Amino acid sequence: MDFYQQVYGKGKDFFESKTCVHTAGEIAHQPVMWRKLSSYLKEVQQEIGEFMGKVGPLADIRIVLTGAGSSGFVGRAVSGFVAQLTGVNSQAVHTTDICSAPEMYLFADTPTLLISFARSGNSPESVGAVEYARKVVKNLYEIAIVCDGSSRLANATRESAKGIVLVMPEGTNDNGFAMTSSVSTMLLAGVAALCYKQIDKIAGDIHVLADEVEKSIANISKAAETCANWGYERAWYLGSGPLMALVEEGALKMMELTNGAVVAGFNNAPEFRHGPKTVMNPKTITVHFISANAFTSKYDMDLFNELYSQRDGNKVVALHSTPLQSDLAVQYNANGYTVIAEAAAGIQGLVFMQLLSMHTSLALGVTTDNPSPSGLVNRVVQGVTVYPYSV
Repeated sequence: MDFYQQVYGKGKDFFESKTCVHTAGEIAHQPVMWRKLSSYLKEVQQEIGEFMGKVGPLADIRIVLTGAGSSGFVGRAVSGFVAQLTGVNSQAVHTTDICSAPEMYLFADTPTLLISFARSGNSPESVGAVEYARKVVKNLYEIAIVCDGSSRLANATRESAKGIVLVMPEGTNDNGFAMTSSVSTMLLAGVAALCYKQIDKIAGDIHVLADEVEKSIANISKAAETCANWGYERAWYLGSGPLMALVEEGALKMMELTNGAVVAGFNNAPEFRHGPKTVMNPKTITVHFISANAFTSKYDMDLFNELYSQRDGNKVVALHSTPLQSDLAVQYNANGYTVIAEAAAGIQGLVFMQLLSMHTSLALGVTTDNPSPSGLVNRVVQGVTVYPYSV
């Protein structure tokens, strides 16, 4: 039985015929990538610790997590999970924001740790944000978390006397259009880097996560395929706290892999009532990512119960740690972790959202690995000019 058959109940030849072989493989091989990351983090633990020793106490430095598109959402998720774990404050700012208005985000006299996330590391804004920061910030430290160690971003960071490059395992530089294994692996690496004193425990937790997803991914895929066959035209993703970054990623995946055929968006639970709720119609699904945080989940559950009781042809999907009555429920497991329980729960939900996008793409007949053959959008962004910036 080949790898694809084991996870999806369909062989590799099926996905090749649908131009989905990369996306399907890269979603399914994430547990393998995470185990490799766990080993890598142990190997570089001393190097990370020595670098952070030069940075000094994280409470005393401004931390900016940056990336474009999905990589930017990684930064937002890492910022939230690290705040919950350590109380360390950081700011997630997309490279696209930094490049277009650097004076809003870069400050000369504020010592700054800039953490860049990138799959290819070759997007113009990825390098541009670093170049701008070097021009403006007098005391700048840099971390690049990249999936391509030979990329422009990786090489630029190596040139810095106050920089370190963390290269994700081979196989995370996704060949498919959509970022999948790159997102989850960089997220785990980002949390580990900022919680560097606990890398040993986090490395163990990553193995627990890999085992959990490996044993459940076939059932998660079946659930996602069931949703994909409902024929919806709108998909709205709802999550709060750090999960808001992940539901934003879920919405982007849906838009990307259906080539815009399904209109997707995201909100946190309380925000949804302030206007976005008008998206609801009989051709809408809402995906409710219920937080593992007991306090935050109160708000998530209020909205979930409200929308489930108000159904009028629309469908309601629940991602939760315990069974819920809904049109479809997918459980995640937040038990058995020593440090990263909420981040692990988030990644389990992320895998479902990736699979939902892939199966919806297949149901619509889109060429999933290259959903925009016209070139309207591209795997590595094109057409961007990074203009010279002077201080």
